[in-house]
Amino acid sequence: MVSLGRLALLSATLLTALLALSVVLGGVLTGGGGAVVVYAAPTLLQLANEAAGRSEEIRADIRVLGSVAALRLIQQGRVPDVYLTVDAELLREIDGQQRRSMVLGYFRLHLVCREPLGLRGLGEARIGLADPNTAPIGYRSLAALYWLSTRYNLTSLDEVTRSLSVSFTEEGGGSVVIDARQFRAAGRFSARDDLAGVASLFEAGAVDCIFAHTPFIVYKRYGERYSVIDLPEEIQFARDPATRFFAITHSGVFEVKRFVGAAVSFSPAGDRFLEALEALDPESFGLARE
Repeated sequence: MVSLGRLALLSATLLTALLALSVVLGGVLTGGGGAVVVYAAPTLLQLANEAAGRSEEIRADIRVLGSVAALRLIQQGRVPDVYLTVDAELLREIDGQQRRSMVLGYFRLHLVCREPLGLRGLGEARIGLADPNTAPIGYRSLAALYWLSTRYNLTSLDEVTRSLSVSFTEEGGGSVVIDARQFRAAGRFSARDDLAGVASLFEAGAVDCIFAHTPFIVYKRYGERYSVIDLPEEIQFARDPATRFFAITHSGVFEVKRFVGAAVSFSPAGDRFLEALEALDPESFGLARE
């Protein structure tokens, strides 16, 4: 049997090779009228818009995509000028291909509910999640559900496994492998490709609670309208969790670490966009400094 570590290494090596070939053959995308093409996670849209508005010289074509979905496009040769991701861990898949990179900031995972249910109400609430195969918050939400089920008995792990068509396997050393390749939502769970889609469900009243991270909550001003619930510290992803989680997705195997927002550029125009990002105060967008 191939070990998880070996599988992750093979996945990373293959994807990096494919990206290198795609950049050579496909080059960097160009937006309409020579605009800078930006792939931005929904959580980082406000940040991207602000950077784009900093200079009249920057004309940006901002395309909102879940970070994993955007990575997949890059691997297929559709390389933007700039990639803004909520999960810096994904950058190892394109290591050495980018021109510049920068850390945008750090943030936490929360539960947001339409009513003040508290964590005790999680077992009965209708829950919205992002697809872990297209958005990093999806596999972090699965890790949180596992933790809240096994450590706090706040919901049923059997129900989570059955309703979301995922599996959780405890391996030697205490690590947990989440296989999300067959992910789909049923029962009291609903899913969309990314957090923006999940938020639409939530705001329409189709679900009672969603998992969301701090910058998105700030951007949507959810704290003024809904109940924002802090998760147990060990599963907020403000730091690497004590238990090592690995997520198997359509795009590869990823270790589920702390939330670190990052930006990379693939062209001179992208470099200039990163310079505009560097002039912003990340804390005003819900991103904490180290």
